[in-house]
Amino acid sequence: MERNKNSRSKQWVLALVFVVLGFLLAYQYKQIQNPVKKLTVQETEDLLQEIEMLKEEKAAMIELNDKLTADLKNYETFASSTDEANLLLKDELDKSRMLLGLVDVKGQGLTISLKPTDPLLDPQNFNYMTDAELVYIVNELKFAGAEAISINDKRISIQTGIKSSSNNSFILVNDEKVSPREEITIKAIGDKAKLSGAVAFHGAMSYGALEYYDIRFQPVDDLIIGRYDKAFSSSFIEEGE
Repeated sequence: MERNKNSRSKQWVLALVFVVLGFLLAYQYKQIQNPVKKLTVQETEDLLQEIEMLKEEKAAMIELNDKLTADLKNYETFASSTDEANLLLKDELDKSRMLLGLVDVKGQGLTISLKPTDPLLDPQNFNYMTDAELVYIVNELKFAGAEAISINDKRISIQTGIKSSSNNSFILVNDEKVSPREEITIKAIGDKAKLSGAVAFHGAMSYGALEYYDIRFQPVDDLIIGRYDKAFSSSFIEEGE
């Protein structure tokens, strides 16, 4: 009787050992199938240091750009008080500043709202928009006569770059992130009738992944677009002869 009892105890112990081994093997297999990339302490410190350096560089360039803009403004104000020729020169510089995006601007125009629809409605074919769709819309608005454009209040300038990340988790506009998974607002100043006509034209807003977005546009009589808040680069260009 005692022998049978000891035998059953050993069987329970063996069963428990096999259960534990099975759990450990399953866990190890899961870890192998889904490896997690972990940064070393040194890699983390290097990354944080690089981020801080970029922040400082950005702040310094913005401060320099603001100072140069203020100096130019003071010079123009002084020059305009001398004679009519200088007054005309200041007027041309003011127009150039607006077109370059160095100041806030206002006027009639158009706002466009791009909101992704529910991916579950068409899970096999659904796609989020990329840089290609944003560049397409900007070009359509420019062809329709837009004089100033912004994407999520990021002013489009002559040096603006629009680029998707490698996995399209975000789109960079002026080196700032715009999420294709959230609502995107585009503003354009120009003839509101022409801008509206360009957007409303049949098939104009069916390019690429735009068909998976709820697109709405609204003509506006008094639209405000903020200035380009980055520093322009002019290290390699010079006036031609």
